[in-house]
Amino acid sequence: MKLMRILVVILSLTGFLCYSSPVNAESSSGGAGPLSVNLDFAVNIPTLLFLQVGTAGATVDTITFDVLDVPGTGSVTGVSSGANPVPVRAVSTVNAGSTITLTADSSIALDDGTGNTIPFNEISWVGGGDFASNTFDGTAAQVLETFTDSSDNNGTYLFAYDNDTQYSAGTYSGTVVYTLSSP
Repeated sequence: MKLMRILVVILSLTGFLCYSSPVNAESSSGGAGPLSVNLDFAVNIPTLLFLQVGTAGATVDTITFDVLDVPGTGSVTGVSSGANPVPVRAVSTVNAGSTITLTADSSIALDDGTGNTIPFNEISWVGGGDFASNTFDGTAAQVLETFTDSSDNNGTYLFAYDNDTQYSAGTYSGTVVYTLSSP
């Protein structure tokens, strides 16, 4: 009988301990008047960067320039395999005062597969919305834009091939890598 009483006391204490675990809200009890309690909230927002140049999703757009005239007769507007003009979006959630940089690596020239190349500095663009007009400079880290603080920048690029230099006939292809970064 004594063992059974001890077991009942242990079970009762165990049940009490299960119901007395700590909670994150304040509690109050008392008379008939109104009662108030506090509940704390915390929202954790990490540093986030998002970059889109071209059609949203996993597809890589191709800009095609159909050169139909001799060099020196004017630039040729590019046509995207996606949207025209090309959509551009750079979104950042960073600490106040942080600088966000959009760069382009155009250091590897367009080539025709037989050793002939065209440098990327033959291609320029007209920027729209939050993005400026510019020309690729053929370097690995050309700074295109700088933003401060958290921002959502939207715009477009409309590309053009200068067509001011004589190159051998062929289909030249290459890739520009855009990078959005924050220290």
